[in-house]
Amino acid sequence: MTSAKSLVLRLVLSVWAVAALAVPGAVRAESYVGSNVDSRVLVGLKASPDGVQAMMPEGWTSVPFPAGPLKGANLLLILIDRSIDLDAEGKPLDPASMRALVQAGMAKQTDGDAVRLFILDILTTVPERNPYGVARPADIARTLSISGPANGPRAVSDQWQITPAEGGDVTFSMDFTTGKRSWSPGEAFPFSAATPEFSRIYRYEQMVDLVVSTSLGKPASGTYSLSGTGAGLDGVLNGSEEIIAVMDVPSYVRKVFLP
Repeated sequence: MTSAKSLVLRLVLSVWAVAALAVPGAVRAESYVGSNVDSRVLVGLKASPDGVQAMMPEGWTSVPFPAGPLKGANLLLILIDRSIDLDAEGKPLDPASMRALVQAGMAKQTDGDAVRLFILDILTTVPERNPYGVARPADIARTLSISGPANGPRAVSDQWQITPAEGGDVTFSMDFTTGKRSWSPGEAFPFSAATPEFSRIYRYEQMVDLVVSTSLGKPASGTYSLSGTGAGLDGVLNGSEEIIAVMDVPSYVRKVFLP
């Protein structure tokens, strides 16, 4: 039987991605683009408002996530370790695997009521795949280790090193003990900060372990740290940022559509 805590976690993880993000216009035909299988880490930050706003497109004002584990965060860092990338015919892309650091944030239309999730910046090992027009090349290393009993909590050590081609450095690390994970479906409708009318539709299923969330009063099950310099990140990673939430997503299965 699903516990109340697990049910709440499933709800809040889907609410921030679906209910808060309006899809403008009437229902339209969708085009299937492809699919992927990832391992991810989500880091919600309360970063410099000016720094986040500077990445938003004209006519849109940055707003924090309104509910759930990310409540109060105005910037979401998505660390992606992709196992396989498939095209619309199910054929692996070349290369089939990749890594990326995505910066995303929510914004409200300055002269309207629309609220959107914008992809603001992407540091990636495959910059030629650039549907949002914001991809930049980077080397990304990850060292992940998991140990512990077969039928109990496990110790996870996860280290990320992102080195943009233009210089700079971003590091994220965490050591924690797994908790009660949830498996849930969801949808997201992110838009491009470079071309605000371009969007994609994501339909996914994911397994999530909530490592920490200050908004939900979930204490950390270990330690974590984030730092970054240069490469256009100084505006948001300047030492004043506060980590609101960390979510470990060891399994993420997604289908991608164009509206």
